[in-house]
Amino acid sequence: MDIIHKFIPKNPINGDTMNKITERCQEVLKYFGECYAKQTMLVLVGNKEADYEYQEQRKAFVEKNKQKQIKYYKMNYPENLDIPDIPEIPPKDADIDTKRSYSLDLLSKGLKPVFPRGKYEPFKPPEVRLQLTRYIIRDKEYDPYATYIIVASDGNIVVEKERRFREFEKLNKAIKKMLPKDAILPPASSKIGGRNLTENFLRGRVESLNNYLQKISQVKEIEQSEVFQKFIGLFPSDPLDESIFDAAYRQTRFHFWIWFDAKYDTPGDAMAKLLTRAIWYSISSDIYAALPTAEAPRRASIKLAYKLIAGVVDKAVPPAWDAAYNAGKVARNKIQSVLDKVIGIILKTKNELNEKIKDAMKSAFQPIRECVGKLFTMGINQVVPPIVKPFAFIYKTYEVKTEPLILESFKNCDALKLKEAVGTLNKIHEDLVEKLRAKIDEELKTICENLKGAVTLTYLQDCFNPMKAIGVIISDFIRMIDPSHWSKIAEVMFDYKKKIASNNGDDLDAVLSLMERHALSERGYQSYLMNKARYWVRGDIYNLGLDLDLIGDVCFTLGGKLIKKVYRKSTKKFIRKFSDYIWGFKNQSQDYRPWNEKVDQAFELAYKAAKHKFNKECGNMIKEFIIGILVSPVLNKVIDEINKVVGSVLQTLTSVIPDEVKDLIDIEDMAQKDIEEIFRSTFEGAIYDQDGPFVEILNAAIKDCEINE
Repeated sequence: MDIIHKFIPKNPINGDTMNKITERCQEVLKYFGECYAKQTMLVLVGNKEADYEYQEQRKAFVEKNKQKQIKYYKMNYPENLDIPDIPEIPPKDADIDTKRSYSLDLLSKGLKPVFPRGKYEPFKPPEVRLQLTRYIIRDKEYDPYATYIIVASDGNIVVEKERRFREFEKLNKAIKKMLPKDAILPPASSKIGGRNLTENFLRGRVESLNNYLQKISQVKEIEQSEVFQKFIGLFPSDPLDESIFDAAYRQTRFHFWIWFDAKYDTPGDAMAKLLTRAIWYSISSDIYAALPTAEAPRRASIKLAYKLIAGVVDKAVPPAWDAAYNAGKVARNKIQSVLDKVIGIILKTKNELNEKIKDAMKSAFQPIRECVGKLFTMGINQVVPPIVKPFAFIYKTYEVKTEPLILESFKNCDALKLKEAVGTLNKIHEDLVEKLRAKIDEELKTICENLKGAVTLTYLQDCFNPMKAIGVIISDFIRMIDPSHWSKIAEVMFDYKKKIASNNGDDLDAVLSLMERHALSERGYQSYLMNKARYWVRGDIYNLGLDLDLIGDVCFTLGGKLIKKVYRKSTKKFIRKFSDYIWGFKNQSQDYRPWNEKVDQAFELAYKAAKHKFNKECGNMIKEFIIGILVSPVLNKVIDEINKVVGSVLQTLTSVIPDEVKDLIDIEDMAQKDIEEIFRSTFEGAIYDQDGPFVEILNAAIKDCEINE
C-alpha cells in the first residue's frame, strides 16, 4: 500500500491554505473595487477635459483649414486679389448632405476640392479579414493548455483574440443550424489521459481550425451574427466601460506584481485569471512544501491545486465584479451630475497649480538645463550625421532607381511593375544593412565617449553606454520597413482606379466611399503586421544585453511613430487625396478634359501629396528620434532628482485646491507630467530653435551620399 500511495496525487490544499486563499481573494478584489471606483472618477474627468480641449482644437483646426484654402486659391489664381469667403468646415459627425453642400460650395468658389465623406447607398463594405495565425501554450508550469490566436480586421479596426478549443466547440454548437456542409470542426485531443500538446498535433490543429474559420466566415448569416462577431472580437462594446476597467485592471496587476500576459474576453474572465495567478503566487511556497516527492503525483498534485484555486475564483468573481461595477456606476452618476458645474473650476485650478509647480522646479532644473545645453551643442553636430546619412542614402537611391518604376506602374496600374520597384528597393535595403551597421557602430563609439565626457553631472555620465548599439537599431529598422506594406495599398487603389476610369465616373460617390473603406482596411492590416515587426525589433535589442533597455524603449517608440506618423499618414493622404481630386474634377462643370485624363491626373496629384507628407513626416521623425536618443537615457534620473525638490512642495499646493474639486484632481500625476513636459521641451526647443543648422547638416549628409550604379 505504501508503494501505491507514492503514485497517487495528493491534495496539497488544507484548511489553513484555504483560509489564505480566501483572504488573498478578498484582498485583491477589495483593492480592485477601490481602483475601479477611483478610475471611474479619473476617466470621466479626463473625458470631460478632453471634450473641452477638443473644442479648442476644433477652433484651431477651422482656422488652419481656412489658411490652407487661402494658400491654394492664391497659388491657382494669382491674378485675382479678391479671395472669396471661406466656408467653415463641418464637424466630423455632420450629416452627409451638410458635408456635400460644403464641398460643392468650395468648388463653386474655386477652392481646394474635398470629397464629402459619409455613408452612401448602395454601400457594400469589404469582407472581414480573418486568420488563425498560431498557437500558444499557457500555464506550462501548472496546468498547461493550448490557445489559438485569431487576427480579425474590419475597415480600420484590427483585433487579436485568443481562443481555446472548447470555445470553438461552443461556437460550433451555437451556429450549428447555419453551418455549411464542408465546415467541419476537428475532433478533440486524441491523447488519452491528458491534453495533446505535441508540436505536430498543434500545428495541424492551427491549420484545420483556420480552414474551419474561413469556411464559416463565408456564410453571411454567421459572419454578421452576434455570437461570431464576439468570438473574433469585432462586436462593438462600450469604450467608456472598457477604458475604466482596463485602467483599474492594469493598476491592480502592477500593485500585486502580476506581470503575465493575459488575453481576456470579458472583465470577469480577466479578473478570474488575475485572481488565480495572484493567489497562486501568495501560497505557492505552502503548496510546494506539501507536494509528494515522486514526479508523476507531484505534477498531478500541482494541477489539482491550481484547479481548486480556479474553482474558488470562479465562485467569487461574478458577484465581486457586479459589486465593483455597481460601485463604479454610483460614482459615475455622481460625477456626471456635478462635472458640468465644476469643469471650469477644475481647469482654472489645474492651470494655477501648473504654474506653481513649474516655479518650484526652476531652481532645481537650472544646473540640469546648463548640462543639457552643453550636451545638445555637441549632440546635434555629432549624433545627426550618422543617423541622417543612412536615411538620406536610401531616399536618394529610391529617387534615382525606384521612383521611375513606381510612376510607370501608377500610370498603367501595373502591379507587376510595382512589384519590380518593391523588389529593387528591398535589394537596396539588403545591400545596405551590413555596411550601415559597421559604419554607424564605428562612428558612434567615438561620439558616445565624447558625449559622456561633456556631461558635468556625474549621475548622468553612465547613461550613454547603451548608445553604442544604435547601429544595430537602425539596421533592424531598415529590415522592418518593408516596402510591400506601402505597395499593398497601391494595389488596392489600382483596382478602383481602373473601375472609376472604365465607368466614366458613374455612381462616383459610392465607389469612392467603398474604395476608401477597402484601402483603409488594408492599411489597418498592414499596420498590424508592421507593429508585430516592431515587437520583434525590441526583442532583438533586449537580447543584446540588459544595459540596452533604455535604447530599446527609444527604438520601440520610434517604431510606433514610424507606423502612425509616416506610414499611416502618408497612405491616408494618398487614399483621401485621390478621392478629393477626382470628385472635384467630376463636379467642375467647366472642366472639359477626357475622363481618363482626369483620373490619371488625380492619381498623380494624390501620389505627390502622399510623397510630400512622407518627406515631411520622415524629417519630423528623424528630429524626434534624435530627441529620444538624447532624452530617454537621462529622463528617469533627472525626474528622480527633480522629485526630491518638488515632493516637498506638493503637500502645500494640495491645500489650494477648492474643496468641491479636491477629489477630482490628482496633483502627483500632474506634477509628474509637468516634469516630463518641461524636460522634453528643453530638448525640443533647443532642436527646433536651431532648424537652420539642422537643415544644413541634413543637406550636407544628403550631398555626401553617392549612388553606385
